[in-house]
Amino acid sequence: MVTLTRERAGVAPGEADGERRVPRPFPAVAGLALAASAGGVALAPGYATPVPVQVVLPVCALLAVVVTLAARARLRPSLVVPVGLPLPLAAVVVCAAVLPGQGTGVVDSTVEALLHSGARILTSAAPTPLSVDTLTAPLLATWLTGVGSVLLWHGRRPALAILPGLLWLVGAVVLNGPVAPPGFPSIGLVAVASILLMSAVSDERSSAAVGGSPPADLEVEDGDPGTVPGERAGRILTTGLVTVLAAAVTVFGGPVLLADWETRPHDPRASVTPPLAPEDALNPLGHLSEWAAEPDVPLLTVRSEEPVELRWVALADFTGTTWLPEGGYRAAGEVLPAPEPAPPHAVRVGAEVVVGDGLPGGWVPVVGAPHTIDLPSVGHDARSGVVVLREGRVAGAEYAVTGDVGDWRPTELTVAHVPAGAEFDRYRELPAGAPPLLNDVVAAVSGQGPPYERARLIAEYLRESHHFSPETPGGHGYAHIARVLAPPGGQGGGGTSEQFASAFALLARAAGLPSRVVVGFGPGDDAGDGARTVRTGDAVAWGEVYFEGFGWVPFSVTPGEEGEDAPEETSTGSAGEDDDEEAERQGAQGGGADDSAGRSPGREDSWTRPALFAGGALIVLASAIPTARLIRRWRRLRSGPPERRVLGSWWELRDALRQCGVPLPAGRTVGETLAAAGDLLPGSDRAGTRDGLLPLGRAVNWIGFAENARVSREAAAQAAGTVRRYSSALRRTRSRARRALWWFDPRPLFWRAR
Repeated sequence: MVTLTRERAGVAPGEADGERRVPRPFPAVAGLALAASAGGVALAPGYATPVPVQVVLPVCALLAVVVTLAARARLRPSLVVPVGLPLPLAAVVVCAAVLPGQGTGVVDSTVEALLHSGARILTSAAPTPLSVDTLTAPLLATWLTGVGSVLLWHGRRPALAILPGLLWLVGAVVLNGPVAPPGFPSIGLVAVASILLMSAVSDERSSAAVGGSPPADLEVEDGDPGTVPGERAGRILTTGLVTVLAAAVTVFGGPVLLADWETRPHDPRASVTPPLAPEDALNPLGHLSEWAAEPDVPLLTVRSEEPVELRWVALADFTGTTWLPEGGYRAAGEVLPAPEPAPPHAVRVGAEVVVGDGLPGGWVPVVGAPHTIDLPSVGHDARSGVVVLREGRVAGAEYAVTGDVGDWRPTELTVAHVPAGAEFDRYRELPAGAPPLLNDVVAAVSGQGPPYERARLIAEYLRESHHFSPETPGGHGYAHIARVLAPPGGQGGGGTSEQFASAFALLARAAGLPSRVVVGFGPGDDAGDGARTVRTGDAVAWGEVYFEGFGWVPFSVTPGEEGEDAPEETSTGSAGEDDDEEAERQGAQGGGADDSAGRSPGREDSWTRPALFAGGALIVLASAIPTARLIRRWRRLRSGPPERRVLGSWWELRDALRQCGVPLPAGRTVGETLAAAGDLLPGSDRAGTRDGLLPLGRAVNWIGFAENARVSREAAAQAAGTVRRYSSALRRTRSRARRALWWFDPRPLFWRAR
């Protein structure tokens, strides 16, 4: 029995005074959990090992929602937060036992994590190493997000229930900075959560009646008033379709539409000065002259498939008397931050290193731009690529390391520019007291050519106008360099790579080029069984200049041997060796280690982005039509007072008929429209369809012609279910192609409701 009545003002049938919308549990829990977990999903790619974060934080969000919903049903709002708080605190204790941080013991690690987790994230290298120190703050933020969403949900405001999840998502994206990829999947989760929460709210309160005396009830026999067969399935299907479309448009359409967006987010780590790692040796460059005089002392044992050269320390700050290492090492995990820009034409190389007792300081020798290293408690400086032990000396350490070794090709570097930004001013700075000879040499040697040509000529000048002398006393300040350098056109003195690397960096700075000094090791001697012994004589320093798009480019600057017994000094992957004609020839021909050899870094095919943009636009346009139609259908059948929903069901019925080509002029009566609807179905379904649609027709006539007519919520729900079933049956009578394109037909969006 469905009842169409005129009731007393302000109260719809079946609805008590002041009754509010009632949530359905499952969609509400799912929507709240998805909204609370969106921030964690966005944050996870910023970790060195993202999988545990992708599991722990969504589980935390789900538990927060379930526990808070249960507590809210029994307790006052003021007690909900403290009652649930022991659960995330217990999770922190478990993390301290499984993923210990900088504290000693579980209790100390837990306290340290609770007090300093946020600071540990900002002072760590990106990707963030996974530990209790870096996981506690996101875990607590996720829990509080879930709690806040539930408390707002109980205020019957689904839009506000999304707000904590959005705020946590924004915070996660800001915290990641430029490290993690764009958070389109998380935005998709928020979109899906919004749809689920809106669908979890039942019909709104009916509008107030407008005075008048209620006439007698109009009753229409049509089954059990509390049962609407197929309505739930239709609702689930509609919600699922809208959810899938919203997620697809967000996750797949967003990256395509923003493919040309070049703005990079700010890295919050840049605003925080990390703690400096203590060093036993202030300047490793000073050891080179000592090691050159005693070249046979073993320092390292290296195992790798091919001989590899190792980087040790980069020095960028010059005081006039010495070079200082770049400071500000951030805590890092096994996976280290990728350099920016990446070395061109890079090859991933791995090595196993055993450090002897003679290597000073805590700096760790690595391969190229380091990618992974299996040492615990290391620090990393993203600007220099230097890895250091945060505690103790590196002597005696054994570890495996992988890194990307670049191939800098002169033909590509010829057109490269040096950066003009203020952040590189420190790499051009020459302190007071510089000898005039620096400017004289630069003016005579490098001229005013392109930046790479100037750097190459300076390196060539040092190699050809000077000689290697292992007996040269240590020192690389202004006074030492002035004694070694030759006047333009003359023959200079002797020195080790300590003096020549320092001289190159100073001359490059005098020429306006950002430069620094790097210390490393050559491949060493074959020791058998795949191992190579690196000795003190294999230690070498070289100069580097920064070029836009290429990063720090090494230059070999040390002259050849003085005699047969002198140690041979080489540079790792240098771009300035003019005797490497084969490398130039291969660069000109585009040969190399990978398929991108003939391209400049960052260059893309001209058609790629337009094609991606066009494809994304097609996806968005194709998805927009069914999304708009489904949203309008949802609003017609489920939004507003019952009378409006009945009329919305009638409009949906008319749209379905018009899609099938049935003419519906403005003067056509309700009965004629119902007869046309029955004629579209097979004979066996015709009578049942007419009978099923009769209550809808009576309700429409009642609303249209009766004064102050009111309709019960059950009647509105049954009308909506009847139209859904009829539309589904009507689609099944169409051809397969028209069934597939039913929701992609844009015409109903432009038809006026009549």
